[in-house]
Amino acid sequence: MLSYRTRIVLDTLLPQNGDDQLDVGLFDTDFESFYETFEAGAPAMMRVGFRAALFTAVWIAPTLIGLPPPLTLYDRETREHALEALLHSRSNVLRQMAFLLRATCCFHFGGDSVVREKVGYPEQFDAHLEAKE
Repeated sequence: MLSYRTRIVLDTLLPQNGDDQLDVGLFDTDFESFYETFEAGAPAMMRVGFRAALFTAVWIAPTLIGLPPPLTLYDRETREHALEALLHSRSNVLRQMAFLLRATCCFHFGGDSVVREKVGYPEQFDAHLEAKE
């Protein structure tokens, strides 16, 4: 189960209607199911890193634009600005936290069949297995 703060951060990264051609957001793609699998099977260091990245997004990112934390206090535009500041921070550790956060979300998002179809990616080699489930 994802916390309220986690959902806000992740929805800010990949919102519904965030792109003119792609009307699907992270939570339109059953991310919660992916997250349960991720928590159960990902290497421990990656799970800890993802949690640290979420912490960084909530509690550190707002300070990079001169605002007090947590990130969840602010509107979408401000949250996006804070996460963008995290991505362009002078600190390598903060940039890596932002990258880990984005990469983990994109592992699921980019593999979703609806997203792949809308973006124009070819069918996955194991798509026939998804159809049976």
